[in-house]
Amino acid sequence: MKISKYFNRHEIACRCGCGLDTMDAVTLQLADACRDFVGAPITPSSGARCLAHNREQGSKDTSQHPMCRAMDLPVPDPAALYVWLCENYPNKYGFGLYNTFVHIDSRTGRPARWDKRTKIIGRAK
Repeated sequence: MKISKYFNRHEIACRCGCGLDTMDAVTLQLADACRDFVGAPITPSSGARCLAHNREQGSKDTSQHPMCRAMDLPVPDPAALYVWLCENYPNKYGFGLYNTFVHIDSRTGRPARWDKRTKIIGRAK
């Protein structure tokens, strides 16, 4: 069942199988805007998370995922999407840059930005 222009409940549901499949409307609007920018389908690697699953993932209890306000979007060029988000929403929300995905959330109050990409110095022989 579609819950936004591009996304359905199954895609944003907690991966532990607990049944949590709700997402904040603003987060869904952000995800739809990301999909429009990328110009290709995006399957979230993480959306809503129950607190138990969030802890299993090593995330803090203050994470936006258990509040159903965050999604992790794997895209071909995470840096390009991250820059676009920061330029288009400079004083809102939370955006995190990782090697293979961008975290988006619709937190209220102070915006947050972070870069958690790993640095690769050389190739293994």
